[in-house]
This record gives sequence, structure tokens and C-alpha cells, in this order.
Amino acid sequence: MDDLFIEDEIIDLREKIAYYNTLYYKKAISEISDSQYDQLVKRLQSLEKKYPQYKIDDSPTQQVSSDITEKGKIISHKARMYSLENAYSLEEIEQFIDKIKKLDDCELTVTTELKIDGFSINLYYENGKLQYATTRGDGFEGEDVTENIKTLKSIPNEINYKEPIEVRGEVYLPINEFERINGEREENGEKLFVNPRNAAAGTIKLKDADVVATRKLDSIIYSVGLFNNPNIKSQHELLNFLSKQGFNVLETGHVTGIEAITNQCAKWEKSRYNLDYEIDGLVIKVNDFQLQQKLGFTSKSPKWAIAYKFKAEEVETQLLGVDFQVGRTGAVTPVARLEPVFISGSTVSNATLHNEDEIKRLNLRIGDYVTIIKSGEIIPKIINVNHEKRESGSTEIEFPKTCPVCGTPLKREEEGVISYCNNINCPAQIQRRIQHFASRVAVDIDGLGEAVVKQLIEHKQINKIQDIYHINFDEFQHYDKQGLKSTENLKNAIENSKTQKFHKILFGLGIRFVGAKISKILCSYFNNINKIINANFEDLVEIDEIGEKIARSVYEFFRNENNLLMIKSLQDAGMKMISENIEIEDILKGAKFIITGTLASYSRNEIKEMIEKNGGKIISAVSKNLNYLIVGENPGSKLKKAKEIESVKIINENEFLHMIGIDE
Repeated sequence: MDDLFIEDEIIDLREKIAYYNTLYYKKAISEISDSQYDQLVKRLQSLEKKYPQYKIDDSPTQQVSSDITEKGKIISHKARMYSLENAYSLEEIEQFIDKIKKLDDCELTVTTELKIDGFSINLYYENGKLQYATTRGDGFEGEDVTENIKTLKSIPNEINYKEPIEVRGEVYLPINEFERINGEREENGEKLFVNPRNAAAGTIKLKDADVVATRKLDSIIYSVGLFNNPNIKSQHELLNFLSKQGFNVLETGHVTGIEAITNQCAKWEKSRYNLDYEIDGLVIKVNDFQLQQKLGFTSKSPKWAIAYKFKAEEVETQLLGVDFQVGRTGAVTPVARLEPVFISGSTVSNATLHNEDEIKRLNLRIGDYVTIIKSGEIIPKIINVNHEKRESGSTEIEFPKTCPVCGTPLKREEEGVISYCNNINCPAQIQRRIQHFASRVAVDIDGLGEAVVKQLIEHKQINKIQDIYHINFDEFQHYDKQGLKSTENLKNAIENSKTQKFHKILFGLGIRFVGAKISKILCSYFNNINKIINANFEDLVEIDEIGEKIARSVYEFFRNENNLLMIKSLQDAGMKMISENIEIEDILKGAKFIITGTLASYSRNEIKEMIEKNGGKIISAVSKNLNYLIVGENPGSKLKKAKEIESVKIINENEFLHMIGIDE
């Protein structure tokens, strides 16, 4: 295959994985199954190994995915938190064991521990008292969630061990608790959690610890970070020690020999559905700490541990019909209606079909018998059709030419597979569009969540985004569960949104392919909304990081009459839509930065914001294009590479702060 196509595939894989990482770790959203995600990572790993000239330090295969959000308080870890390498077959487990035995010719003993599908946590104790709790973050620093963690009965506020220690594990939501919460949310007309892992991840970052306490999260502890105790010489001893301190631990085996290890893997793959919590694999760790130290780490993972990932369960059922759903961006997605079948611990009756091409690829017809796969947390996917069981005269599936909700002709993206309804006021899209516009990452209208938007639509107060600014609050205060206080709060939040930053307003408009980052780029290039409206396709595609697909989407969005009417109405309501670029100082104009290591005074996000505010740019890879490398404690391989490039200036945090006029 041509190297150009290889490089394109590698770049595409990195972008996809980064996108799914952001959804999964920062927003607790699973758009694809674990197995699908793992296959993307595995493909990228194989390409980077085969074509090392395209390998970069910032690749998702080299870094721990970050769960840090913009507004969280950040605390640096005392010792780095790593992620685990995955194995997808027992053969890979044997290869892992054989590789270690070649380095250390001994009878290898390992621990086997259930891999909880939860949310990683880091607990720091001093003098036996819990000082703080953080998320894993990016491995170097995490987000402070201390008050929420204190609501977990399984995490002690005090332990007997008095030396400084970082204790690490997983926070999870038991399945019966997950079902109870979703039952209550359904009764209240609230959006259901997709799975226990996402529910746990969303809960642990809530601002109200009282709400967290009602959800009865639990925890399992499995390792330590900072820990200086020469009396503990193995993982087995460590787990016993942690158990005596009052933590929950889950060692399932302390075994020797490949046969015993693979037996553990096979046993728990069959038994996982008997548990009251979700597991997605078994973690195998070298037991002896001295051997662990000898084996060391890669840039992302320990070489002495591996996660055996369970295979997704497959079952056969019958296709009863196909429904066509319209999403927030207008994407029309076919969803299969199935004969209900029990799979991976629950009964399912729907499966995603993705798009028209997928239906054709499967050669799928109504009444066919299909094989479905489910990774426990998402709508199942059809992976195979049993054509031998097809009955004569079966019905072909016709993809609609017009929107199944509003009747607008569908448009298929150029060289793409998705068909879209481009009516921004389509009833199927409007609720989710309004929720997106009002969300914290967009114009941030606190109080205008799913339930309230639904009420306003049902009472015919709003049926398009701009209607938010014309709500009749005298009527609203009499709605169910509303009142004077909530009405006044919503009124103030809507008024405050009129002064929101331009890039957040632009993001809130919901332009296809325009996320938070692209919105910032557009708003730093154009002074106001009118300049974006009047920009032609060639103007847009010339902007750094704006490809043809994004440029086409932006250009067409501002050629739609309904969209222009919406913008005019928002301007009339008081939204200025003027670029914050006019406030940007040009101290760092055009300078390109990378940050490596743990910073002392500010978080990475704060430093990145300072760079962008002062006209600089953040890039991902060390090259001759880089101007400054900001170095903190425990820098990665970027430092070594930067030292080899004469034009790159290496500075510390204080030197950077001095550059922009901040002296610590």
C-alpha cells in the first residue's frame, strides 16, 4: 500500500481514538463498543510498529487518556498512574508470560484480579488520614473529587498506616443500584444512564455530594502509587495489606504456570454475568515486586501486567423491522427491531445498523436471522446475516429519501455514508439541538436541561433555538416542579448567556463537524459572525486545521435561510457574536508550544489557555515547527527529542510566565 495512504489511515485512526477518548473519559459517553474501540487501537499499534517513521509521542498508543474537565481543580499525582496493555486471546497471554520468562528464567507467579468496568481513582493519605482523592486524569495529574469520594462507605477516611501513601483503584456502580437509579429516572422523565460505568463516571464529578451519596457507589482497590514499605514485597502481600487497612480488594487467584493462568481467564469469562458489578476482563500481574521493577514500564503501560479482555458474546435472533431515527445533527440512522434475546446479562430488542451502506453490505432483509454482538454497555450491533435461513419473498429494506419526521429531502454527504435532514427546525432534532446550545460547554444556560426543554416544547413555548430568548416566564413558573425561584434562576441564566464568548455560541449552533476546538479556530480567524457568513469555501479551507469536509459544512450551514434567520434572531435578542480575538494580546503571536511533565503552579489546561489567550498555539508533535517546549517535573520523551532540534527553546514554567508578564 502507498505510504501516503498509510499515513492517512494512521492520522484518521488517531483522530477517531482521540474523539472516542474525549467522549468516554470526559463526558462518560460510549459511542462504540469496547471491542470496536480496542480494534481501532490495535490497528493503530500495528501500523505504528510496521511504519515507525509515522510514530509520534502524542499518539493515543503512547499516552494515557485524560478525564480532566475545564472547570475542575487539578492535583498532581505523587507517582504517575499508568494504563494497562490489553490482550484479546489466551495466545497473547502465553506470549506475555513467555516474554517475561525469557528475561527472568524462573517459575513465574502472578496474581489474577477482576477488571472492574468503572472509573479510576487515586487516594492520598498522610498520618493515616485521607487528604484528597483525584481521578486518574492524564496520568500525571487528576481532578479533585474528594468530597464525593468521602460519601463511599467502602473508602475509609482513616487507616492504620501512618506513612504517606497513594492508594489506587476503581469506583463503580453495582448493577442492582444502576437498575434502581434508572427506574427512578424513567419515572421522572429523565434521560437514562447507558451503563453502570458511565453512571459512575458521571456521578463522581457531580458538584452535589448529597446526590452522590444517594447513588451508593462502591470501590475496589488494587494498587498503590507513592508507597515506601520494604516489608511488602509482592502484589499478593500488598492486597492483603490494603485489605487490613479497610479497603475492598478483589484478588481471584495467586497462581503459577500458564495453564493455571488461562484456566482463571476461562473461568471468569463464563462467570462474569453472575456478579453484581460489570467486569470486562481479568488483570494478570507479576507477583514479585523486585521482578516488576526489573521489567519496568513503556511510555504508557507497565511491562509486568496485562489485561485479558473478554470476548463479546454473540447470539442469533430474527430481524422484525427497521426504524429510522433522526439525531441532533440531522443524521438519519437505521435501527433494527429484533426478536428480544438475552445477551451479555440483559435482554435486548434493538441493534444499530449505522447507515444505508451497512444494510447493503450485510445484504439484510426483513425476517432475516442475524448474529448480534454486545459489549455490555451499548445498543448491540448486527455482525452477520444467516442467508441460508432466509425465507423466499423476504422484504428488502428501503432507506428513506425524505426525513421520516419532517419530510425534508435527505442529503448524503459527499464521499460519505451518512444521510442528513438539513432542516434545523426538524422536530426530531430540535430538543437535542436546544439542549446542546444550552449545555455548559456551549452558551451555558444553567437550568435548561433535558426535562425543562421537554416541558417548554410540550407547552409550545419553544420549537427552535432562538425561542429560548422569548420564553413567557409568567407561564413557566406554573409548570410542574417549577416555581418562582427556579423561574428567576432560569431567567438570569438566559440573560447571562447573551454575553457568552463567541466561540461557545458558534459551537452551540451545532454546525456539523464543528466541535469546541474548530469553533475556537474559526473565531480566532474571523472577527465576527458576519465575516464567517460571508466567507467562501476557498477562504475557509485555507485556515490551518480546517479541512475540506469541515469547510464544506460551515459554508453550507451559512447558506441555509433557516440558519440565517436563527442567527439574526439571536443577534436581535442581544448576542453580539464578536470574536474575543479583539481582546487577545499578541505577545506570543504565531509561537508554537508543547507542554511536557508535571507543572508546579498551574495545570496544563490553564497554561494552554494562557498560550492561546496571548496569541500562541498548542501543537502535538516535536518538530522543527515547534518554538517552545515548556518542561515540568518528570518530562516525557519530548524533552529528549526537543534537545536534538537546535531551533526549539526549552523553558520552565516560570520562564513562560515571565514571557507573558506574570512573575511568580
